[in-house]
Amino acid sequence: MKIAGIDVGIRTCKLAIIEEQLVYVGDYEREKLKGVVAVGIDAPLSFPKVGTLRECEKKLLKLGIRLFPSGAKFFRDIALKGIKIAEELRKEGIAVFEVYPFASRVMMKIAPKSKKRRKEGLSEIICELQRFIELPELTHDEVDAVISALTVREFLQGRGFILSGEDGEIILPTERN
Repeated sequence: MKIAGIDVGIRTCKLAIIEEQLVYVGDYEREKLKGVVAVGIDAPLSFPKVGTLRECEKKLLKLGIRLFPSGAKFFRDIALKGIKIAEELRKEGIAVFEVYPFASRVMMKIAPKSKKRRKEGLSEIICELQRFIELPELTHDEVDAVISALTVREFLQGRGFILSGEDGEIILPTERN
């Protein structure tokens, strides 16, 4: 089963496709999604009804997982781009899930205290991520795309759950020991 993860960025988006192993990682191109059945998108796919936090984000905070609020002004363009990508993929019959790679790292114990924007932190994350999938050297955005795909795989294989509310939902992998 081919599963993809998309890290949404203002300038570029990164894509990772996994089957048993990593099949592709690099720039997002829709043509590469041929045969993909499900995608995890690392961007808010909805906005809060009131305030800056959606109900699912409040539930993440209760789990002790920090985040950027989807209703924050600086985050709006990322969310709109993610929503547009999600709509396009759903029209093609691909299942779409909102994911949050940092939360997945916390739940799966993939170097949750490491900072992905620091060289040593990114190395620690990639090293621990190797428990789940073999990887080449990656940028932090590519790592987020891989974790997004892994989150969907875990969820579809029954090792995940949904944090939901009236204004959106995020899937997470089940906590690992």
